[in-house]
Amino acid sequence: MGVLADAISALKDVLQMRGDMDRLARNVDTLTQLMTDLDRRLIRIETMVEIAGKRSAAAPRLPKK
Repeated sequence: MGVLADAISALKDVLQMRGDMDRLARNVDTLTQLMTDLDRRLIRIETMVEIAGKRSAAAPRLPKK
C-alpha cells in the first residue's frame, strides 16, 4: 500500500506542477505583450523628440536687435 500511495502522491505533484507551468506560460505571454506595447510607445516618443528637434533647428529665428 505504501508504494501505491507514493505513486499517487507523485502523480498529484506532477499534475500540480503542470498547472503551475501553464500559469507561468500565460504570465510570460502577458509580459511579452506588455513589453512589446511599451517598446512601441517608446519608439513613438523617440520619433516625436527627433522630429521636434529637427523642426526647432530648421525654424527661422528672430533677428537679433
